[in-house]
Amino acid sequence: MDGLFETLCTALGMIARLAGGYATVIDLCSGNTKTVDASGQEVPHYPLENYEGLEEARQSSGPLLFPSRREEGVLHFFLPLEGCLLAVNNLLRARREAGLKATFREALPLIARVAGGEAVLFDRQGMRFFSVGSDGKESVRGMGEFTYLGRQAMELGRPVIGPSLLEEGAMAVRIPVTAEFGMGFNNVLAVKQKKMLAASHRQGYPRYTFAHIIGTSRAIQQCIRQARQVAVTNSTVLLYGETGTGKELFAQSIHNASQRSGGPFVAINCGAIPASLVESQLFGYEAGAFTGARREGQQGLFEQASGGTLFLDEISEMELELQSRLLRVLQEREVVRIGGKKPVPVDVRVIASTNKDLWQMVVSGKFRQDLFYRLNVVDLRIPPLRERVEDIPLLVRHFIKQFRDTFGTFVRDISDEALACLMGYGWPGNVRELQNCIERTMNLATHEVIQPADLPAFIRNCSCRLPENTATAAQSGQIVPVYSFAKLNSQGHLPKTDHDGSFFKTPSFCVLKGTTQAVERSTILRALEETGYNRRRTAEKLGISTTTLWRKMKRLGLLSGSTTGS
Repeated sequence: MDGLFETLCTALGMIARLAGGYATVIDLCSGNTKTVDASGQEVPHYPLENYEGLEEARQSSGPLLFPSRREEGVLHFFLPLEGCLLAVNNLLRARREAGLKATFREALPLIARVAGGEAVLFDRQGMRFFSVGSDGKESVRGMGEFTYLGRQAMELGRPVIGPSLLEEGAMAVRIPVTAEFGMGFNNVLAVKQKKMLAASHRQGYPRYTFAHIIGTSRAIQQCIRQARQVAVTNSTVLLYGETGTGKELFAQSIHNASQRSGGPFVAINCGAIPASLVESQLFGYEAGAFTGARREGQQGLFEQASGGTLFLDEISEMELELQSRLLRVLQEREVVRIGGKKPVPVDVRVIASTNKDLWQMVVSGKFRQDLFYRLNVVDLRIPPLRERVEDIPLLVRHFIKQFRDTFGTFVRDISDEALACLMGYGWPGNVRELQNCIERTMNLATHEVIQPADLPAFIRNCSCRLPENTATAAQSGQIVPVYSFAKLNSQGHLPKTDHDGSFFKTPSFCVLKGTTQAVERSTILRALEETGYNRRRTAEKLGISTTTLWRKMKRLGLLSGSTTGS
């Protein structure tokens, strides 16, 4: 036995180096021990309690592997040999691994930001166990998921580069750090930003004119008249409109009706790309202005649009710091490129658009007041679809013809019942949502004439016949349509019928409180028509004061010279 003990003592240094920790031999009869570390040095008085599972190993007749409960990655191995017990662990290697992991965890946010994407740590199987997003913050996205490139890198023991599965055109890199874990990163965000940048500004021939704006309602026709008047000037225009109302359609129409129609029309979506990229795109840059800049520099959109129109879509999304630079350009009519010193004069008409209340943003400190006044020279409010419900039939039939020509489908028209459903829906996405609805319907319709069953269920469910008391229905939570539909008369207007017909007649008395804005506007309009646009009689009919009626008409855009006070 003494010979075996001595032999094992001689081999301890090699065993400890291979394990990456400590190796101990125990003489179970005499209690003698010897311990050696991974460098081959003897460690006197090494605490045997450091070997987790030792007591179980003393009772075992075969080898035993015991994962540590104290430190992650530490393994304890025991092998009984004729009165001796060999105990081995990888404690030193596991601690080095843990230190490396901690170092990479700290470095990963910087790696992610520099690479312009995501950075991850993965184990020897290619499973992610730590992830950082492109913003440098820890992310739970993809945790525990298998990565093919990660596993390949660990198996090959060398870096692997391949296409990222998260974004077409992006690349992913996986690098084995040790035999137990590796590190990887991609440039997904950088590629996305490049694509957004390409899509965010459009230069070329603007297709749309006022003839492309469909609608005969008073609201849209008034907006078109105002836009035509503004078009002949060079004044800055601010377009207010909800998402999908056609703000760029109006912007292009104004440009094509102006004296600048022969010049460029350049559009940029201020909310589609990061502020750091918006600045270089708007104002341009000189050669070598920043890392990644073109050697010859680049013109900004103000320079590209000189002699024409620059359309700043979603201007409300522009950051405050950038707003100050935009203000200076609008005041001085000249730009200074990033990295440059020489001002470049520009002759540009600016049209901006927003779907937010800019004045409220000014009040809350999110938009510069001086820039607001500079942009708000002429403001045009584009009405939402719910305020021009009578245009829905024209729009629907226009889209049916458009998609019939595009798809070559057999659908040729829409039934009155289906049209009633569309006119009873609120259209929060406005004309764009209506267009998408018709496209979807024409793809799925099984008849030449669209029926209610062909429409999306949520539109059918939101449409209902107008009850006797509109206010009561609205207060009770019902979705109340502005009109129920019947065919337009020969003049293209909505016919008036009794309450039991397809349309409703304004009740002799109804409370407006609690109704939706669309129903409120419709109710007031119908009451005005029935009273010959006499405000006092209309107020009496609606059960409100003339002051309240005036305030509501102002809010709903109904004030005009055609109404009388008495």
